Amino acid sequence: MDLEIKFSSHALERMAEREISAELVKKAIRFADKIEKSSVDFSRVLAKKLYFNEKLKKDHLLLIIFEVKQDSINVITIIDTSKISKYF
Repeated sequence: MDLEIKFSSHALERMAEREISAELVKKAIRFADKIEKSSVDFSRVLAKKLYFNEKLKKDHLLLIIFEVKQDSINVITIIDTSKISKYF
């Protein structure tokens, strides 16, 4: 059974600003290209997913910071960047 994915108000604001759908974020978490544990806050996880940004017509990297709880995944924030080599 998949954990429910919940979004903080901050994550929802960032998604709206960047026109990133909840479905894209959910897929990025489930099928991430890379997963890293935070070296600062061990309860946080960073998922990295390469995707093609249809609006801008170029490859982008979606970075998702989230926490795994007993019954859910809580998305803290998202970052959408074209600077793939810097973060990937």
